[in-house]
Amino acid sequence: METWRMIKTVAWCTSGLVILSAAGFTLNSVFLKVIYEEIRQVERKVEALRQELLELRRPPGVEEDSEPEPDEEFHIALESLPSQSSIAHLDSLSECTDGQGDNELLNICRQIDDQHDSLKLTEQGCQQSREFIQQQSETYVNCAKLQWRLCRIMFEEAKHNIKSGLDGKDQLVSALEIAKQSVEIEPKNSKCHLWYAILLGDTCKYDDTKGKLLKGIDFDKHVRLCLDLDPYNSTALHLLGRYCFEVAGIKWWEARIAKALFGTVPESTYDEALQYFLKADDLNADWVENTLFIAKCLVNVNRREEARTWLGKVSRTGGDMEDEIAKQVAELEASLR
Repeated sequence: METWRMIKTVAWCTSGLVILSAAGFTLNSVFLKVIYEEIRQVERKVEALRQELLELRRPPGVEEDSEPEPDEEFHIALESLPSQSSIAHLDSLSECTDGQGDNELLNICRQIDDQHDSLKLTEQGCQQSREFIQQQSETYVNCAKLQWRLCRIMFEEAKHNIKSGLDGKDQLVSALEIAKQSVEIEPKNSKCHLWYAILLGDTCKYDDTKGKLLKGIDFDKHVRLCLDLDPYNSTALHLLGRYCFEVAGIKWWEARIAKALFGTVPESTYDEALQYFLKADDLNADWVENTLFIAKCLVNVNRREEARTWLGKVSRTGGDMEDEIAKQVAELEASLR
């Protein structure tokens, strides 16, 4: 009862700000600060109660983990990635600068790309690729072309660590910072924007609601910048679909917090998300995770028979699916029975 009363208080405070603003009232900064502090105090109390509930639910003799379990809301993480095209195969309409520059450097980048799909499969392969890129980075200092490739293999290495029960947070956060630098160094390189967006989406699971919302804004921005430079990038189209999918399912209280903090709420629909997933499918029809999200969108817009057809395609082309994808497929199939 105490928790519910506090949650209603948060809702009342945030909705009150929205109503007053809509009515044309001018709230001075002092009043806003007071309201904001009240909200923060209530949020802290709710969090304390949540921790107490977790403590009560914990079986006797089981110690608390040193790191809290990450919050999955707003978490845009790719369980699978399509094969990454070499810089030599960028579309002719692409304005990306990744294929421009010193010939020796471009040959090194091609070597990294050619080996990536095989090396990423094991921890040892990831380590080998990462060390090679780091070695080349000593010669080509602050090179965005090497930086985004380093982020890519660090992302894969972190996935292996997490599957082994290790913490991948530090590695992902470090990769995010490197990706941010690469965007600043070479803003016309679509792959830099792409990997910055991927890491924004994957690290937001470690943030609070405000942090997730801020990263969501940056995520949307950099995926669109990637597509401006490389309009036929299937990964970027999928990511934009994922963003629209997450926003379409935003909770009412998250929308109110976004409105109170930023003065705006991100808006999208499952139909909009579906269009991006379908465009990605036109470019890469064998990407299982993208096919799965087409089926998810169709379920959400009540086109269940079409969803079954797309799920059938997942089963036919999936092969050895990632465990998380296989789990989601099974859950969606069960919901359609």
